[in-house]
Amino acid sequence: MTELQFTLNGSPRRVADQPAHRMTLDWLRAQGLRATKEGCAEGDCGACTVLLDRGQTRADGTPDWRAVCACILPLAQLDGCRVVTTEGLSDGQGQPHPAQTAMAEQFATQCGYCSPGFVMSLAAIATRPERDDDSLMDALAGNLCRCTGYRPILDAARSLPVTQPRPNDPALDAGQQDRRTTRLDYTAPDGGRFVAPTTLDELAALRAALPDAWLWAGGTDLGLKVTKDGAHPPTILSLDRLDALHEVRSTDDGGLVVGAAAPYADMLDRLAALAPDLASYFRRLGGAQIRNIGTVGGNLGTASPIGDSLPALIALDAGVELIGPRGRRRVAAADFVTGYRQTVMAADDLIAAIRVPPPTPGSRFAGYKIAKRVDQDISGVSGCFRIAVADDGTVAELRAAFGGVAPRPLRATGTEAFLTGKPWTRETARAARSAVLEDISPISDARGTADYRKAVAANLVERLWHDTAGQGVTRLEAL
Repeated sequence: MTELQFTLNGSPRRVADQPAHRMTLDWLRAQGLRATKEGCAEGDCGACTVLLDRGQTRADGTPDWRAVCACILPLAQLDGCRVVTTEGLSDGQGQPHPAQTAMAEQFATQCGYCSPGFVMSLAAIATRPERDDDSLMDALAGNLCRCTGYRPILDAARSLPVTQPRPNDPALDAGQQDRRTTRLDYTAPDGGRFVAPTTLDELAALRAALPDAWLWAGGTDLGLKVTKDGAHPPTILSLDRLDALHEVRSTDDGGLVVGAAAPYADMLDRLAALAPDLASYFRRLGGAQIRNIGTVGGNLGTASPIGDSLPALIALDAGVELIGPRGRRRVAAADFVTGYRQTVMAADDLIAAIRVPPPTPGSRFAGYKIAKRVDQDISGVSGCFRIAVADDGTVAELRAAFGGVAPRPLRATGTEAFLTGKPWTRETARAARSAVLEDISPISDARGTADYRKAVAANLVERLWHDTAGQGVTRLEAL
């Protein structure tokens, strides 16, 4: 296959002359669609937001349009999809989209640089009939405005009717749907390749034949190597069409299985069913545009000491399922990262899924992300806990994990041992400080000093007490 086929603003497009690593934003602007802006080139500001339809539908049968960042979305991933930019939001007869009208009528724009991105996020919101201020704030957290402030933008969001982008456009036709279920092998004129296999066997064979290929899931981390470092990978192996890695399902015993290539957005509702605080914790991982393409498998694979996923998975006693030439194996989340940017994975291993067991009866999960901003920021310190309190008020069970306080996210076994069996009181929580400090070994960097991180990590245990027993609750009810 030597060309890409997709629908742009209602018109079919065929592309055969672009590098395999070309990002959608760069290509769009070269086509004259310059309302889509570049602000940060790393998925943080939302100026490059576009809407993408991969052919999936929601429970009500409507297309699952998602806001995504074009700056870190390879053009090849549009193959078989529909994409809409700000210029294409009208009804095809010159009538502006309600999001565009609302932004103008609510005086929600000043310099205007960020406005097209906000309009696209609003257009994504408009496709959803159920929304409140929390969901509006969450949907707009991936967009940055330096001029207007967010009140008039929120007013615009509140006024939106339920509508589809380009309502007169047909859905993906059979040909496009077929492309999404067959292997894509795009070879660019410069020799670069973008390959999206549909089976794990195909992927294994390609990895063996192309050892220098980049394994691409959401691309929210690897994309920066292209946009910031100017890297040109010889081959990109995309996981976008591997259904086996996109599964998100609840298990019969109340646990959860998340495919490594499933976007965060696909698992939030099931996380909320598992533990409400768990979904809230993961909603602070990037903005909506990032969660619509970013994956938990990719987050684990980077093995960052400040990765947000792993502390939660450690606290939940989750397992990471790996597959490779030697077969399938499972390792505990606590053992997955072995050092700074190092994991237990062999070079030819692949993260297949994350398996979260059902909550322990009587337990509660609490996750805390401490950063300089509530939204769109990297953690300075994170702390995640699963705690159960016995009828006599003592800690019956505790699993504790921290991020940002060591070369890798870690399980705080000393803290667990100190608190288990003791009365769950404020005094006990404060006394655990010494155990926390024994568990961690933070350094100073741009996000905080070592002393700051020590203080925060110790304080999170007391915060856990406030959020569980501090309001007079001694017996934690089962989830």
